[in-house]
Amino acid sequence: MKLYKYRCDTSRDIKTLVENRLFVPDKNLLNDPTEMCVDDTELLAFLEKYKNLSLEVKRIYQELKDFTRTKCGIFSLSKDVKNELLWAYYANGHKGLCIEYDSEKIMESYNYGVSFKNKNPESFPLVHRIDVKYSDSYPVLKPEYLNVKDNMVQILKCLVGTKSKRWIQEDEVRLIFNKHGYTELDYRAVTGIYYGVNFNDSDKDAIMNKLQGRGIKYYQMRFEKNSYQMGFDEIKDNYLSAPKFVANDLSYDNISWLSSPEENAKYLDLVIQALEFVSKEPCINKITSCYVNSTPEPMVAIQTLTNEDFKTFPIKTYRFDIVTKTNQIRLRKFQL
Repeated sequence: MKLYKYRCDTSRDIKTLVENRLFVPDKNLLNDPTEMCVDDTELLAFLEKYKNLSLEVKRIYQELKDFTRTKCGIFSLSKDVKNELLWAYYANGHKGLCIEYDSEKIMESYNYGVSFKNKNPESFPLVHRIDVKYSDSYPVLKPEYLNVKDNMVQILKCLVGTKSKRWIQEDEVRLIFNKHGYTELDYRAVTGIYYGVNFNDSDKDAIMNKLQGRGIKYYQMRFEKNSYQMGFDEIKDNYLSAPKFVANDLSYDNISWLSSPEENAKYLDLVIQALEFVSKEPCINKITSCYVNSTPEPMVAIQTLTNEDFKTFPIKTYRFDIVTKTNQIRLRKFQL
């Protein structure tokens, strides 16, 4: 899903992209004072009525509230890149720009190997994606939420996924991180830059120059002829022929081989291809081991250590299927 972030401070935001980072604010930095206001009267009355049986549930609920209000980060995006009000409010009267993110790529890079079954809110997946719902009144936390599958996720959606109907024009989707502040970003998640109608022409080339080689597409916003409706046109990337950006270049000379020399030798060329692929992957800082197996299906597993921002889940494993008919490797998709 492509989502959009309207920005006015282009120098700061482009610098953040160049550094492959994302700034995720906490509740206190958001512009709505009614953030996370819920009506939990019914739920608390239920827990009090059955307090001898519900102490653990009540504790978990309190931890989740504390987590959302003080620890988690909320990255707000819109589904709509052609919203003239958002261009006016958040992009400096159409003088700013809008960044297009591939939310699937963000979630894939953070949520590898994560289980939704853990009841500790800080051990939740590192990123949740929540479609914001709009209401005339606070959302009501009902006791039934405790009986549904993934009830912690349901309560989380209620706490951070409802806003007043007066915000409905924002068509908002939120990425809920397990931390706030700056965090590392897989550069491939940034797929487009849209320049506002009043964006300074002389700054366009400078942005393309700084982000060259990343495969980003560039667009110019416009108003349709004789209409208030907005549209956009793709414009030429002045650095389209630049070398491809490389986020990493890790060594694998001293890794641990967890398979036999015979297995390693059998698919050596493909194993080297897999190691070369992983060595260029963002958000990791070391390749630690490699395992090759012929049965039941040929595969390669490469284990890495992640960077500091991913310390909750410090180990990330890349698994490749070996396709013997074509003598190729195929990276398995991480399960979200």
